[in-house]
Order: sequence, then structure tokens, then C-alpha cells
Amino acid sequence: MSTDRPFRIVHLSDLHLTRDDGSARSEPKLFGALRGMNEAFRTIVRSRAVQSANYVIVTGDVTDRGDLASWEVFWEAVRGAGLMDRMAVLPGNHDVCHLGLARLPDRDFRKIDLQRAVAGLKLGCRLTKLPWVVRPDPRVAVFGLNSNNLGNLSVATNALGEVRYYQLKSLASRLYQNRDVPVKIVALHHSPNIPMVETARRRRQRPFGPLERLAFQIPEDQRHGLMLLCVAHRVRLVLHGHLHMREDRRISGVRIVGAPASTEPLRQSGEAKEHGFYVYTVQREGQRVSCRFETVRVG
Repeated sequence: MSTDRPFRIVHLSDLHLTRDDGSARSEPKLFGALRGMNEAFRTIVRSRAVQSANYVIVTGDVTDRGDLASWEVFWEAVRGAGLMDRMAVLPGNHDVCHLGLARLPDRDFRKIDLQRAVAGLKLGCRLTKLPWVVRPDPRVAVFGLNSNNLGNLSVATNALGEVRYYQLKSLASRLYQNRDVPVKIVALHHSPNIPMVETARRRRQRPFGPLERLAFQIPEDQRHGLMLLCVAHRVRLVLHGHLHMREDRRISGVRIVGAPASTEPLRQSGEAKEHGFYVYTVQREGQRVSCRFETVRVG
């Protein structure tokens, strides 16, 4: 692609697709659990904003329960929208982790959890060994991380994140190999920085309490190591999902963008629902990257 033209990237996340269109999303609600995620996703990927994009990044929780039938719903929609050759996909905790109340310790649970996501990614012939790097444009390198807590024994630790030493070491090598690429983007499912209560309130965001932070966050040493790599290698964007919140902030000069759940309505008026996602535009030689929030009406 000519570097004289802008390169547009759509960022989707937390689709929570189900094996059939009538199933509800897994969430701690006795009544009113969200439905309609499959239909919303089919509409989103056929929208003008997505169809006109050069590339699409999905930052995890593609499925609600990690089953192959739900992955098939995803790939069928992607294929039908003509996006198979311009999409990168990462697993989220719902794609890999155990969602039951408890299971007895087993040394192979980490491997079993990861294999669930690998099987789903293979249906779309996607990269399964993380971290990976893809170059969808001469100006852009996208680095994918697995930030999921594999082998958890109960739902209590399902949402916790982790990016271990050897994955950070491999990421450092790939960042160095692509040091001359002007726009480096790191994508993962979990947030590398959940703001403290005072900071969240100042940004007019819903604050996370201590227990929520413990349940959703990547361990401190791991997230600090990740951010140091991003600063040292001049990463332009760190993209994540997981929190189902719309976020856009800078930490030590690195822009961190958190996507809302793409299939969860932002607003609803009658039968019509409004969904949203971020679009990033790389200008000319990669000297500038702009970010805007796009909305799509469903129903």
C-alpha cells in the first residue's frame, strides 16, 4: 500500500459471541443479562466504518465461553464481511479460562486453557504463538500479547491478567527487530494501567475499588515491565479491552486506549441500539496517528 495514503485501523473488543443468537452473555446478573451480541457483531463488521478500514484488531473475548461453535459464528461473520485477510485476533479470558465455580489442581490446565483459544484461532488460520508481530502496512507493526491468567482453578481468578517474563523478553526482541517502523502498536486483552480511584474520578470514569483492581489487573511488576518496554521502544499505541470501558489516556508518553465491549449497546432508543469502537488513522509517513470514536446503529 502507498504510504501517501492514510492507513485506517478499527479496534473491536469483548464481543462475547455465543453458539446461538438467543443465548445470554455470562455476567453476574440474575435478570437482564445481555443478548443479541451475534447480531450486533454481524452489523458492525458490515458497517461503512469497518468496511472502509485497512485493518481490524480484536483485543479478546471473541467468545463468551470459549467453545468452537461460538468461534465458528465469529469466523462466519468475518468471512461474510470480507475481512478475513485484514484482521488480527487476540484471545481474552473468556476465550481461554475456566468459568465454572472450581476445579481440582492439574498441572496441564494452563495448556488445556490455551488450547481452547488456539483451536478457535486456527479456524480462521490466525497466528497462535504469542507474542506475534504482523506488518499490515510498511508504516505499522502490530505486536500481539497473551495477557490471560491460564490454568485458573475457579471463576474468582478468571479475570486476572498476567504477562510473564519470557513473553516480555520475546516482545522486547520483536520490538527491537522492528525498531525502524514508525508506528508500533502493542495489543493485549487486559489493561496495563487501571487508574486509582482519584485519577479515575478526575477523568470522569467509573473508579475501580481495591478488590476490583485485584481481580482485573496484571501484576504490578509485569505491567511496569511492559510499560518500560513501550516507552523505550517508542510504542505509539497500547490497545486493550477487558474492562468494557471507553478509555483514552497517556502514561509516560504512551497512548493507552481501552475499547468498550463492541457488542454491548452504548445507548438504546426503542429497538435501535448504538454501538461504538475506536478508529485509528496513520497519516502519510507515520508521523501522526489520530484517534476517533465511531458509532453504528443496530436494529
